[in-house]
Amino acid sequence: MATPDEHAHELAQLRDRVDALERAVQAGSVPLVVPAAQPPAAPPVAPAPSTQAPAGDVFWALNALKSIAPPPGAVLYAGSVTLPGGGAADWQYALPTGEILARDWSRPASTSALAALGHPVRLRLLQAIATGTVAVADLAALEGVGTTGQVYHHVNQLIAAGWVYSTSRGHYGIPAERVVPLLTVILAAGGI
Repeated sequence: MATPDEHAHELAQLRDRVDALERAVQAGSVPLVVPAAQPPAAPPVAPAPSTQAPAGDVFWALNALKSIAPPPGAVLYAGSVTLPGGGAADWQYALPTGEILARDWSRPASTSALAALGHPVRLRLLQAIATGTVAVADLAALEGVGTTGQVYHHVNQLIAAGWVYSTSRGHYGIPAERVVPLLTVILAAGGI
């Protein structure tokens, strides 16, 4: 359980983020991130040519982060996604490295979110939902996912972790604010 000091710290961070968003709205530009610190010193891997900026700078995102963030480093993830099954998500989030390292990684929210992704059937179901298969009957018809009851069990685990929500009875979707984080975790896992 979090201490009162930890709650106060998280509340202060939320206030800072809301203030930044309100300033952005007033300025006519609504980013989905509070500027963070400089990226890690490890040499970055160049993205595939299809992800390069038009000017040809393969490290365009990294260079932009460096230009707005002071040391000792930061982590940024962002994406602009329209899923084949419908729904668009534009998302960006960054935190200074020190803040990430200082947080309790074993918090229940972190462990349940990662644990929910730790089962191959759940990953298969998430991929199917992301690509437009949203009804339990259709999900249960997928090869290797089990019975309808097993599908409900896995979907309930994904709901509890916040990766999925019920759009209507027996139909599911991925919350827009979780699309880019999910794809980032999958990409970072290196299994694709």
